[in-house]
Amino acid sequence: MPAIAKASGITAGAIYKHFQSKDDLFFEVVSRTVRSAPLPETEAGASAAALLPSIVATYTTPGLKLLRLLALEIHSASGKHPKVRRMLRQSLERSIAQISSVVALAQANGDIERSLDAELLASTVMVFIMGLMHMETLLPHRVGDPEWNGFVRDRVRALMAMR
Repeated sequence: MPAIAKASGITAGAIYKHFQSKDDLFFEVVSRTVRSAPLPETEAGASAAALLPSIVATYTTPGLKLLRLLALEIHSASGKHPKVRRMLRQSLERSIAQISSVVALAQANGDIERSLDAELLASTVMVFIMGLMHMETLLPHRVGDPEWNGFVRDRVRALMAMR
């Protein structure tokens, strides 16, 4: 907290005028990082389902290093703090619901195999994303690798049985 206060030009106590706890501050940092994450270049008129493989592949880029590191910190903290665990669970449930909606719409449009369970597919995509959060540890040489980015994008397309 002292380092954050110093960087912000305020006292550590003043931080609590803006945030009720360290957890709230941490989630605000994560939230801002997520909102500032660059989205991939897209073609005009592309459906949300068509964009999803490129969005997932974006997690392989150097620009999302902070987001990947913060995600690991949140997961670690969720094991120790019930409030963090609840917030993380809610966030994951929202993300899975959003992806599931995108998948269901694409299924209705005939872009994704209709026999697949949309929620299970969305959950699998989320697990894939969570695995990419470990790139600095597992595959640091692949961060920023265009071949890896394309491979990830193509695997998500295959996973989703996109037509």
